[in-house]
Amino acid sequence: MKYKLMTSTIASLMFVAGAAVAADPTPVSVSGGTIHFEGKLVNAACAVSTKSADQTVTLGQYRTASFTAIGNTTAQVPFSIVLNDCDPKVAATAAVAFSGQADNTNPNLLAVSSADNSTTATGVGIEILDNTSSPLKPDGATFSAKQSLVEGTNTLRFTARYKATAAATTPGQANADATFIMKYE
Repeated sequence: MKYKLMTSTIASLMFVAGAAVAADPTPVSVSGGTIHFEGKLVNAACAVSTKSADQTVTLGQYRTASFTAIGNTTAQVPFSIVLNDCDPKVAATAAVAFSGQADNTNPNLLAVSSADNSTTATGVGIEILDNTSSPLKPDGATFSAKQSLVEGTNTLRFTARYKATAAATTPGQANADATFIMKYE
């Protein structure tokens, strides 16, 4: 009798334990992180394309021997700012000004720097030119030539290049950042 009682008790315990193991786990919620959403509503003739708002222009790699005199330049590298949903009835033209750290030797150029703790090139700056090949001082106030707007999408074209600020240059990274300001008239 004791044996049957013990066997049935063990069987019951195993059934209860098995049921506990087989039950669905209790849901757990934990903080997973943060997502930042950014944007802007503008009361303007156009909206800047998200692809143009944050872009990288690769100027390339050049030998220091290419810069033998102040004013030597590299090839112009094209880039553009795309405007969407333009309404020329609101404004007929658009112009752009760039703002960034100016070169100490030539304030018409962007100063170069390195993205990390590596060596920064010296003796060069970055020149931005508008669609008429006019240089744009990176002061946030020198605007490009006005470009006429059409209904819908418009592409404003620019170029950038390295320009020597000294007769001799030293190797290193030659990066720069600039923000841009739109003017509609």
